[in-house]
Amino acid sequence: MLKLIDVMKGRPAGGIAVAAALVTGLVAAVPGVAQAYASSATGTINTSGVALNVRSGPSTSWDSWRTVADGATVTLLCQTSGDSVTGTYGTTTMWDFLSNGGMVSDAYVYTGSDGQIVNSCVYVGAEPSSKTNPRSTNGAINWAFQRYRSTSYENLCLAFVAQAYGWGGSGWNTAEIGGDWEAGHGYLNTSGIPPRGALVWYHNSSGTGHVAISLGEGKVIGTSVSGAVGVAGYLDHGSYRGWSVAYFPAAW
Repeated sequence: MLKLIDVMKGRPAGGIAVAAALVTGLVAAVPGVAQAYASSATGTINTSGVALNVRSGPSTSWDSWRTVADGATVTLLCQTSGDSVTGTYGTTTMWDFLSNGGMVSDAYVYTGSDGQIVNSCVYVGAEPSSKTNPRSTNGAINWAFQRYRSTSYENLCLAFVAQAYGWGGSGWNTAEIGGDWEAGHGYLNTSGIPPRGALVWYHNSSGTGHVAISLGEGKVIGTSVSGAVGVAGYLDHGSYRGWSVAYFPAAW
């Protein structure tokens, strides 16, 4: 198999053949030609022995909620820019979103390339300017991960997402009411994977509904994941309704 050589990092490019690049949609960086990337890829953690912090977002200041071992194989679902980090493979601002719902700096991940290899992470659009959230998308997700595995918010999913975005409360009595409001005012989307930072709404058997925050790429963080705050697939909860921008018109 013909191998590409990564000149900058001085390492074989993971045995990526030209034919494989065509199959996955990877194309050369030619002026005037759009760059296409794979929907997922594998990489290997290389930290020279120590475990690598998995963070809530693309910054070394965001919460480290778990680690991944040196030498571990990881699945990259998307990539985004963030803090500049110097690691095993040089200095980069690229961060990799992993299938466990967290992010690591690409400086410690062997992917066979110095550049982007999977799709860019997609963020939710801004909420209406009439009621902007006190906390940003990544700030809200970081707040949520700081409470990872906490049981304090069970049966308080709506308060959890509102407080994640910096509010004292949502102003709605239940997530079912909140989802109804978003749907009735044209904010509820029923197609496409919820982008990072979106509110993800559900019906449930009790009629109170459920809501979580999207991490992107089909992952959410919220309450009631094995009885605590956790990460799940966006279709793992009850009856999925759709997703909306993080808009809390009645929040306080």
